[in-house]
Amino acid sequence: MNKAVLSHLAAVTLIFTAACTPNEAPPNPAKAAPSETEAAVEMERPFIWVKADERQQILNKIEQQDWAQQLFTQLKSRADKAAAKDLAERKDKLLALPLEWPDGENSAPTLVTYAKSKGNHSSDKLRWGNPREPQLAMLNGVQNGVDCGVMFYLTEQQQYAQCAADMLSLFVNALAKTKLGPESSKDGARNSGWLYQDNHLLEARVLGAQLPIIYDFVYNWLNSGGKVVDLASDQLVSFDFDAAQQVFNTYVELALNRGLLDSNWPVLESSSLVHNIHALDDPAAIERLLPFYLDTNTEHQASLKMVAEMFPQAGDIWPESLSYSRHVTSLSIYLMTLMDRIYPELKLGQRYPNIPQSLTAMYNLQFPNDAYPYNGDTHRHMAIEYQTYEMALVLARLNDNQQQAEQFGQFLAASVANGNYHRDELEPRHYAPSPYVLPLQLLWSSSQLVEPGGEQVAPMRPRTNHLPYAGMTVQRNIAKTGVAKDGLMAVVSGGSYIHGHATGMDLELYGQGYVLGIDGGKWTYGTDIHENYYRLFAAHNSVISNGASASKGGWINLGIEQVQTEAIEPDYEQPAVSELYSFATTSFNDGYNLVAPAEHQRTLALIRLSDTQGYYLDVFRARSDTPEQFHDYVYHNVADQLSLTSDNSPLPLQDDSERYQQSASLHWQYHKVYRHPGWHFFEQVKSGAPTTQSMTATFRANKLAEQPIVMRAIFPAGPEAQLTQVLAPQSKSAPRPYDKKPLPTVLMRRHGEAWTNPFVTVYESHTEQAGEQPAVQAAERLLVNGEFKGVKVSVRVAGQAKTQYILLQQDLNDEYINDALGIRFRGRFAVITVDAEQTLEHLYIGSGRSLQFQRHELRPQWDSTAAFKRF
Repeated sequence: MNKAVLSHLAAVTLIFTAACTPNEAPPNPAKAAPSETEAAVEMERPFIWVKADERQQILNKIEQQDWAQQLFTQLKSRADKAAAKDLAERKDKLLALPLEWPDGENSAPTLVTYAKSKGNHSSDKLRWGNPREPQLAMLNGVQNGVDCGVMFYLTEQQQYAQCAADMLSLFVNALAKTKLGPESSKDGARNSGWLYQDNHLLEARVLGAQLPIIYDFVYNWLNSGGKVVDLASDQLVSFDFDAAQQVFNTYVELALNRGLLDSNWPVLESSSLVHNIHALDDPAAIERLLPFYLDTNTEHQASLKMVAEMFPQAGDIWPESLSYSRHVTSLSIYLMTLMDRIYPELKLGQRYPNIPQSLTAMYNLQFPNDAYPYNGDTHRHMAIEYQTYEMALVLARLNDNQQQAEQFGQFLAASVANGNYHRDELEPRHYAPSPYVLPLQLLWSSSQLVEPGGEQVAPMRPRTNHLPYAGMTVQRNIAKTGVAKDGLMAVVSGGSYIHGHATGMDLELYGQGYVLGIDGGKWTYGTDIHENYYRLFAAHNSVISNGASASKGGWINLGIEQVQTEAIEPDYEQPAVSELYSFATTSFNDGYNLVAPAEHQRTLALIRLSDTQGYYLDVFRARSDTPEQFHDYVYHNVADQLSLTSDNSPLPLQDDSERYQQSASLHWQYHKVYRHPGWHFFEQVKSGAPTTQSMTATFRANKLAEQPIVMRAIFPAGPEAQLTQVLAPQSKSAPRPYDKKPLPTVLMRRHGEAWTNPFVTVYESHTEQAGEQPAVQAAERLLVNGEFKGVKVSVRVAGQAKTQYILLQQDLNDEYINDALGIRFRGRFAVITVDAEQTLEHLYIGSGRSLQFQRHELRPQWDSTAAFKRF
């Protein structure tokens, strides 16, 4: 072919009869059945990232926009370092790669191949491009090729074409001589690659996705006589187009026929699939193969249509741990934008708007300090992917989605305005397993983020929101001060999903600018402690029943029941009736308990006292149908010291080192059988005597800020309970330097059921500095005939004493009557706030039918169960 002529397909032509179903034999790109689709508009290369006729628009953007000019200068600087001045330097650039000479120095070289070490489930050498390894030179070389290809497109200067083409030619010829990884073996069948012999999942991202981009940019130069360096002959030779087509076809075959279907793997491999399909020179082959990305699945590769089925509602997120979910969202947005740019009639952004909308869903999960809730094998802090937001903005505009265009544009504009996003800075190169798309910062980004006169304010996060697959309920109360440390936020979660943990009904609490009450986090995959602690109940702020809360089925036998929401105010992403109060009641079935199933219910309330003060009330019910039932309430908090007191005196503690060791003797089989509940990893175990008195656990962290930050957990007097203090393994989810320190943890044990009169804890954080004291003075249970009905909390705010009666019942029709206090409540949750003279300040019903305090009464409107009134 004298030029690359490719089909520009109309949307109506994209329903193909040639593609196979998951039950049929996997496709072979070279033998795919003919399509009945006729070619439409002809296109010339380049066209994958940008088209030839877009060049002048981009040059105009560079000339007119300072940020684009800066990006161009930085990208050119990178390409200049990679380009060569003469033939000798061109050769030296190639010799810097990790080459092998299987047939002697005068033969064509191949590249070093990589394989996992036996039993190594997370090899830095293999996966992350350790700077001491020659692999880094290989990844750097292919990224140089991409940068030079982009710069040739923009400048039409030959040195950039030579740089890109030399690198492409070496990789193509080396791959063509390399034997693929085995198609079938005990541990490599589903993931065999080429240079990464047993890891196509990695290769597809760091290598397979990049070569077609280089080819697309330099095709015309090569086809018109451009020569490449041949290390075997030490001469300039013609490019081997046949070898290139073999490589592209092979990467398509690997994506379609290797890997797992029921995970995020297909999305991670899709960039390689889509790019390599479009690197084929046969328009008919592109037509035949596009359905395997758009709407047709194989046994090993999911189409975009199948991926989109995991986003049925606006606000849905790919159902894995968040760090894995983010990759699915960002890569899908990238590919949808790419396809809608090439084929405007597809309108993928209109078909699947919930995929880009998941960016907002993840944004709405963040704590006030922008940290993420911890769910499974994830990370606490993940850098905002501004380039993904830029692509989502482009996608929204391509699809006339004004709501998303405003949403993403305002977020980006606000991020520029507040200094968080420097649009004129080209992101530094990275070698993590992700397609190299950094030049798109310049090529795709819109000249204007918002319309003239448009808002530049980041969207407000809602008071409550939900992540259903993770059983996650978020409550937040952002202070009017706008200061992150003054915010309140709590997360309760638990569910079964890929890379999820067996958590029970897990709790995380925010205070003073940090996530203080934290999840245990994760460790190195495959290790004993990761398998038998971090992924199990003991690493989480939950309740362990009968010392035997456990998992079964699901992903690698870590399946648990999903945490369910029973009542909440405000409802998810809805306005609140009060700026001061909110609550959520959730439930969990500990159905796989190794002794007897247990029933759990948790009510968590956020109580705002002032712009800078507030507290959390946690009420946890637990019961199990066994005569010897007992329940342990577990709470981990960032701290240097943990002190336990009872009625303001130190709680005497005795060594109790054998208390949690029984699970250490349980059978462990990797990914199948675990040592539940995982608490045999606790150290320095010390217990107090059982008591009915009130107790307090005080966690003091001295190294988070200039002054110590304190979290107090107040346990009101009640049924006989026993406190235990331990050091849990360190949590990588903790803020520095506490991510490298053991995690102080307190456990409270109750024998018998903890349902009629449950676990009750009041949590309040404060900073130890002049003028700032904790607000909560005391807490006591409200009981009727031994049945728990709520908590009386005494507080002091700005020197003024107040009392809050927080009423909790289990049904809308349950009644609490206290004639002595003049209280009558019918419902599930309510708050009464009075001053020191018992003068009423607030009545709040979170879920109920009526609330009376003395002569005052509050009733929700007929279509609601929530109401609030100031007095």
